[in-house]
Amino acid sequence: MRMPLLLSCLLAIGLRAAESPQPARTVTELRAFFAQNCVKCHGPDGSARNAEGKKLGGFDFTDAKKVAGETDADMVKTIRKGIFFGRVMPSFKDQLTEADMALLVKEVLRKAEKGKAIAAEPEGGR
Repeated sequence: MRMPLLLSCLLAIGLRAAESPQPARTVTELRAFFAQNCVKCHGPDGSARNAEGKKLGGFDFTDAKKVAGETDADMVKTIRKGIFFGRVMPSFKDQLTEADMALLVKEVLRKAEKGKAIAAEPEGGR
């Protein structure tokens, strides 16, 4: 009778270990994530002035007035859920943790500068 209890405990521990969140990404990794996943619509500098960004009305992260009108929580929610059920902008909830999304907003999107590409930099840069 002890064997099923022991097996249940080991299984529960194994499941918890499998569910543990991935380690948090660095700002450099999040900049690379942006370059790989977001440039198509938001442009290399985050201004959304590229052809696809203009067509879809992509959010301009370099427009201080627009960005000031959005809370970090709202921006994280958009990254998590996407826009229009993932058809206009995909959801990134399966690729980024909540902490990653918050750091992406705070250290990458809010610091976007018109004309300056958001790209991965060596650690210790900027």
